[in-house]
Amino acid sequence: MTAQELMKFFKYYKGEGENPFVQKDENAALWWGGEELIFKQQENDPDFWDGIEEMYDEAQKEGVCTGLLVDTSVPKEKRIIVFYLDLWHGKWFPYDSWDEIKKY
Repeated sequence: MTAQELMKFFKYYKGEGENPFVQKDENAALWWGGEELIFKQQENDPDFWDGIEEMYDEAQKEGVCTGLLVDTSVPKEKRIIVFYLDLWHGKWFPYDSWDEIKKY
């Protein structure tokens, strides 16, 4: 999947050069940054998405995913994005509450 194809699944990042949510909505700004990261990683490494998908599939097999991550009414691409952003958010912002993560 190309970065441009992937962008149609993003909730916040639409290709802007600067984060439009800064000083307006801290959570939206955070998620915009995560989606921008996915976009740029995919642009720079065509195998990036495949790696995230493999991690997601493995987590599914291990049964560690719940909620939206297992909701088949949500496109798999969107679930993978949320999966990655949850991991990214947990790594870089470990003191934020799960309620903030759910807002995504």
